[in-house]
Amino acid sequence: MSVDSSPERFTDGLATRPRRRPDHRWLTLVPLLAVLILLFVVPLCSLLVDSFRSAQGFTLENYREQVSSPVFWRAIRRTLVVAALSTGICVALGYGMAYALTRMPKRVRGVLLVVVLVPYFTSILIRSYAWIAILAPNGLVAQALALLGVETPPDLVFNQTGMLIGTVQILLPLALLPIYSVMSGIDRAPVRAAQSLGASPAVAHWHVYRPATSSAVMAAAALVFISTLGFYVTPALLGGPGDTLIAQSILVQFSNLVDPAGAAAQAALLLLIVLVLFAILFRHLAPSLSVGGTEPTPATTTARPGRRPPRGTAGPTERHEELRTLRARILDTGLDIVGRLRLPILLGSWILGAVLLVTPLVVVAIWSLSDATYLTFPPEEYSTRWFADYFTDEAWIDSTFLSLGLASTAAVVSVVIGGFGAFGLVRGPRRPRLPIAILVAMPLIVPPMIYSLGFFVLVAPHNLVGTRLGLILPYVVLGLPFSVSITAAALRNLDVRLENAARSLGAGSLSVLRHVLLPALRPALVSGFVFSFLAAFDDVVVATFMSGPTAVTLPLRMFQDIKLEVSPRTAVVAVVLLGAGAAAVLLRFVTAWLVRTVRVALSRLGDS
Repeated sequence: MSVDSSPERFTDGLATRPRRRPDHRWLTLVPLLAVLILLFVVPLCSLLVDSFRSAQGFTLENYREQVSSPVFWRAIRRTLVVAALSTGICVALGYGMAYALTRMPKRVRGVLLVVVLVPYFTSILIRSYAWIAILAPNGLVAQALALLGVETPPDLVFNQTGMLIGTVQILLPLALLPIYSVMSGIDRAPVRAAQSLGASPAVAHWHVYRPATSSAVMAAAALVFISTLGFYVTPALLGGPGDTLIAQSILVQFSNLVDPAGAAAQAALLLLIVLVLFAILFRHLAPSLSVGGTEPTPATTTARPGRRPPRGTAGPTERHEELRTLRARILDTGLDIVGRLRLPILLGSWILGAVLLVTPLVVVAIWSLSDATYLTFPPEEYSTRWFADYFTDEAWIDSTFLSLGLASTAAVVSVVIGGFGAFGLVRGPRRPRLPIAILVAMPLIVPPMIYSLGFFVLVAPHNLVGTRLGLILPYVVLGLPFSVSITAAALRNLDVRLENAARSLGAGSLSVLRHVLLPALRPALVSGFVFSFLAAFDDVVVATFMSGPTAVTLPLRMFQDIKLEVSPRTAVVAVVLLGAGAAAVLLRFVTAWLVRTVRVALSRLGDS
């Protein structure tokens, strides 16, 4: 008589299986969802409610005033024009630079990536500030044109031209990096095969290589366009009085005109535009533009059965084929012309891109040594007086340490909450992943001006304005998209069998977290901390609403100093921050080298 060793048990003729232990990994999503709902969704809803308020109660008058105002529509039109121009220039220039990067040796590629990334990790405020010295009437460009014989240089700053130049310089890495990440993984064998069949390099690139990069181009265009819609710092510094964009208009409506309901209505309308554009770009345009073309429909390509076109006339199919052939010849001819200029185009794109990215940093470093009290570049005399002025000014030092403390605290909280949230997204249930991922990405998509105004409207009655807590809370929200996305990407690449093996050996959840997950995720957590720190440390918009007399952040103090007097003091702060960042990176490499050296020495000592 055999004994049934299966896990099933029979009770009253019914088979029952052992109960599985409930999966509680979804609980790690609770802190993430709580923070995003309470500190992001609720402020936006509060802003929406406030846009319908008036002294008499609920009203649509706020929206009626904005929709009927030509000033509002001019700001919207100007914003869309600047966004479209910036997107076109950034994508075209970024595509050429990314393609050139993929064709270069690895060592050269690494150096050029540093050229791209160093400005990206530099404050937007500092880069915008540097363009004042470059484009001013007595600045670098004006003096260069004077050497070429141009007596009256064109106005390049405090107008739409200067605004566009600064915007392109700041957003260029946002276009270049996504395109390069896709290009670096494309197999070039199909392109070589097309060339072996007689296609020119440009024709093969257009018909074979380009369709593989179209999704990256679309994503880069969407990132740049949506980011430009809520731009505030660069337009405020480099634009003129008649070049107000919608983000500036919202702040003017709120602070200068003291009309919070009107500002809320403008912010709600801008939010609606951003969300509609986001839906179109990612659900309609991206699928249609990610393929090389659309197949013609049968109604337009085939004649009806049983009927033939009259003699002497071309049928619909023949005319369609003739037009396609003509368009293909024109396109191939144009591509061949471009192909002959491929090297000058790629070289020119990199020269232009490198000048845009690096020149502001060089100018800031030189300008910090100026002895003048006003804007002049290059400096007539050099000294370190402004360094002494910065280090002896208690207000600037207090703002520096305040920003460092706020950004560090917010980054730590973002990494902890984002790390647990990323674990729940990757290891938790599948169904809610998409809506949660969209919610996590929303702080990057919603313009900071809208979120800052909504957060201010929500917390102002609770006396949080001008406090450290009132600044840390929104900074945590701004850092969550970075910490969640980076940690989630690392978790997807982590072999889950390591966790299962540790549990099978009796390790509990805390032991698995400490001995398996944290060591494997340490680089991702550090990267998440860096990006979250920069998002908080570089902020001006949130600080404009939430700072107070005793809590003025360093970027806000720099912004106010630039607006009141363009002096080298801000350049000194930029050099100090860049020097501190470079020292931190150097210390990291030196520490890693020392650790490796000590380990090798100990291993050799043990072998002997």
